[in-house]
Amino acid sequence: MTDETRVMPQEDNECDMVNDAFGYHQYSNDTVDNKEIGPESSHVENDDIGDFVELMQDGQESLYEGCDKYSKLSFLIKLYHIKCLCKISDKGMSMILELLANVFEHAKIPRSFYEAKKIINKLGLHYTKIDACPNDCMLYFGEDINRDFCKKCKTSRWKAKRKGTIGATSNKRKKIHAKVLRYFPLKPRLQRMFMSSKIAEHMRWHSSGSTNEVILRHPRDSKAWKTFYFKHPQFASDPRNVRLGLATDGFNPYGNLSTSHNIWPIVLISYNLPPWMCMEQSSFILS
Repeated sequence: MTDETRVMPQEDNECDMVNDAFGYHQYSNDTVDNKEIGPESSHVENDDIGDFVELMQDGQESLYEGCDKYSKLSFLIKLYHIKCLCKISDKGMSMILELLANVFEHAKIPRSFYEAKKIINKLGLHYTKIDACPNDCMLYFGEDINRDFCKKCKTSRWKAKRKGTIGATSNKRKKIHAKVLRYFPLKPRLQRMFMSSKIAEHMRWHSSGSTNEVILRHPRDSKAWKTFYFKHPQFASDPRNVRLGLATDGFNPYGNLSTSHNIWPIVLISYNLPPWMCMEQSSFILS
């Protein structure tokens, strides 16, 4: 990488987000091409360095010449946020982007949502799809990933073929999963909380200060917390170990409630954070 193409972080929200996502927020004079990125970033794969540089370029590149309000990256993130809030389809977003690109030819706008997603996905905003038994008996995961039938109830993993689709045509038809679990990986989310320059110090808050107050303002002040520490001193010795609370709504494993749900959101809450942060919506981890 030459000096002309080297990208350094600026005091910008999008650039800070990219730095936190890749764990590069601590370097100052270190260079990306020498891979001297600091101890907290040593786990980053070499393949990620290219994504980091490209995202930093998009985060610093103006949407069009003379525009100081939006960069190419911040504009795409704002559009993606609107898409999610308003439940706009992928096709609809592609039509909007194509229209914007045609009207504002001088702006650096991708012409399809597919191109926009390729940029945004580098931030790691993804989930894992795991096929599930239609009767919730098992997940097709690990050693069971290639099974076609549930090993407990023998139900097919795939949706039944529609009537009238027989012969060679039906054999070529793509199989459709009967039920899918969408899992947001927990480990990368926890890693990023420690990689973030703004959150890492708060993740050790629970071990600092006095816990002998009369008022119970955080789980760390409870007897249950202290009893757990007494029983598991090795875990308690490192304040970076993550303490999680689990909450769910609509979970009906035995089908004996008055209402049944086909979506069971499971939310994790980090109790490492101080009380004014751990219950913020932005701190909730949807898993």
